[in-house]
Amino acid sequence: MMRLILSVTCALGFAVSLPVSAAKQDYKCFINSAAKGPEVVFYRWSSEDLKVKTASLIGMQRKDNKGKQYFIKTVEECVPLSEEFSSKQAKAKDKQTLR
Repeated sequence: MMRLILSVTCALGFAVSLPVSAAKQDYKCFINSAAKGPEVVFYRWSSEDLKVKTASLIGMQRKDNKGKQYFIKTVEECVPLSEEFSSKQAKAKDKQTLR
């Protein structure tokens, strides 16, 4: 009986000490590339990692509909999917982008 109580206590203590991972959220980013120009792209990231993930997009390789590869040159802005971009150009491109 004592072993059962001890093992349950240890298991509960271990479960409480596990880190809780941040919830993932959908984001949209307004980017520029040399091949395609400005476009809106979509990602799903942890809210804690937003700055790191946004910075790591520069230089990332993407493919167009025909399979041609191109690189992201700049990232202008990333916002949660439910929010609007701040720049007029990004808002206009967002309205044209299919979801």
